[in-house]
Amino acid sequence: MIRLFAGVSGLLALCFSAVALADGNKLLLECKDGITSMSGGVAKNPVGIGHCVGVLQATMDTLDLFHEAGGTPKLVCVPEGGIPMIQSMRIVVQALEEHPQSLHLNESVLVVSALKNAFPCQ
Repeated sequence: MIRLFAGVSGLLALCFSAVALADGNKLLLECKDGITSMSGGVAKNPVGIGHCVGVLQATMDTLDLFHEAGGTPKLVCVPEGGIPMIQSMRIVVQALEEHPQSLHLNESVLVVSALKNAFPCQ
């Protein structure tokens, strides 16, 4: 239980630290550009697309890690075999566009919320 608390505390500290000030405004632009690029369009900001992919993958990996190693309940239950990155991007972009009042929040928190709403655990 102490390890779980320490892990969750560490994640929260990371989410709210000065290093992790990236918010939904930036993530929305980067992921929209990623969708355009992955759909055959021209990328405006390839580095930003990489940031979007990195945030989405790291967030999903962290959720899995806390569940597997920490024994916490699953927060997101994606279909067996996972989902393509472009689908993750579309889910996150849709959630961010539907909730502009939340764009100031930490990007990882917003990704968890979007994925949790798209793939709730029963």
